[in-house]
Amino acid sequence: MASRYSWLALAVLAAFLVGLTSCQHVRAAQPVTQYISLNYNNGSCQQNGSSGVIDIVQNQPVVFKGTTSLNQFQAQFTTCPFSSCPVNSPNGSPVNMGPPTGTVGTTYNYSSITINNQPCNGPGSMGLRVKGAP
Repeated sequence: MASRYSWLALAVLAAFLVGLTSCQHVRAAQPVTQYISLNYNNGSCQQNGSSGVIDIVQNQPVVFKGTTSLNQFQAQFTTCPFSSCPVNSPNGSPVNMGPPTGTVGTTYNYSSITINNQPCNGPGSMGLRVKGAP
């Protein structure tokens, strides 16, 4: 009888060890970076192909970059949706602004945008809207 319990205990221990070794460590998903591509066309500027407001997701890093080779770009907001503003790249390199710190549901319009040292016309019609995390 004791032998039967020993075998049962051994089988339970073996099943536990097999189950433990088959567990995989799962990393928390890293937030996907959101890119804002700036484009200048004789004063008509766009971001991600739009001259309006685009959505950005809370808790996801936002990187501003140029769609073509840029010498410089700067985007200033009427109210900053990030921990610091303006978005400034004196050499045209991408700029990681981190995740937005602005209020979900709020639209943050630009007060000015310059690309290759040329001002954009009507930057106030463009901006970013912070959406809640999915």
